[in-house]
Amino acid sequence: MQVAGMVDKKDFQILVTGGSGFLGSGIVRALLERHPEWRISALDLKQPNAEVLHRLDRFFETDISSADSVHAAFVGYHPDLVVHTAGIVPARQYRYSTKEKDWEHVRSINYGGTRHITDATMSSGCRRLVYTSSCTVAFDDLEHDYYNTDETVPLGFASLHYGQSKTMAEGYVLDPQHAEEGLIACALRPCMIFGPGDTAVLPLMHDLIAKKETNFIVGDGDNIYDFMYIDNAVDAHVLAIENLLSSGTAAGHAFFISNQEPVYFWDFLAAIWAQFGHVPSVRVHIPMPIAWAAGYAFEWYTWLTGAAATMDTGSVKDGVRTAYSNNEKAKRILGYEPKIGLAEGVRLACDVRNKT
Repeated sequence: MQVAGMVDKKDFQILVTGGSGFLGSGIVRALLERHPEWRISALDLKQPNAEVLHRLDRFFETDISSADSVHAAFVGYHPDLVVHTAGIVPARQYRYSTKEKDWEHVRSINYGGTRHITDATMSSGCRRLVYTSSCTVAFDDLEHDYYNTDETVPLGFASLHYGQSKTMAEGYVLDPQHAEEGLIACALRPCMIFGPGDTAVLPLMHDLIAKKETNFIVGDGDNIYDFMYIDNAVDAHVLAIENLLSSGTAAGHAFFISNQEPVYFWDFLAAIWAQFGHVPSVRVHIPMPIAWAAGYAFEWYTWLTGAAATMDTGSVKDGVRTAYSNNEKAKRILGYEPKIGLAEGVRLACDVRNKT
């Protein structure tokens, strides 16, 4: 597929939503460094740091959950391509919430916000969109294991708010009707991303040291998981951007991306703790019946007291299942290969955290 009028153009105007966030800011910095001739803009609720801000073509302070706010950002602005990374990742006890108000909040940002960005993109005349989806479109189905999962896996079984909202959003971006209207879009499904500055992975694992909760393994400990270093996730997005601005062979596709190094979940935790000088003196396997009983007990305690639960049945399910993906499609179409291995990524991420 040849993208008409794009191949010979040099001064592309690129907009990164969520451009001040963990992933979005990495994409902004990578584009500024790798394509200095391009005009890079960012859209977010908060400004990026001063060093990045002065290098941007434009910055839009925008609430993506508001259609009016998004519309205002695109008035008189006509990017060549939009990278939509903005969203919310429910963390800690909110990951397993079943409350309607929590669902409406997540849905309004991840699905509603994606609709607003997609619609504004097309209304502006832009027809190229790279969407940051998530592996949770499949993996937030906590009732099943997912081994070497590729893009043929059926969706619609996610039971958690995040996976449900990302499934809906991905479906909207890749809706065939939008393609008929000229939208050239693809979706990337990264696994759990960690690295310097992340707020969703390392902090939670590090907190277990202070909580004295590193001596336990739920189940047999043989479950395998995917993790991904931030620089590799950024690289995959840059490759997708370059593809849609040239050959366009990624159009209409979703891609699982990871470090391509699935590891035992509980061993990954131990590797993180070791970087902080913590090695559990003993690790006790908690049989599943006991773990289930504890999860239910904590859920009742949370319901009665309103306190935040350390453990519930959702976290028990999450901690014993296998979920990792196959990246062959991303390798074949995007040319994606992770450049920083998992062990090196852990060292780099923890070195930075140890210095803060």
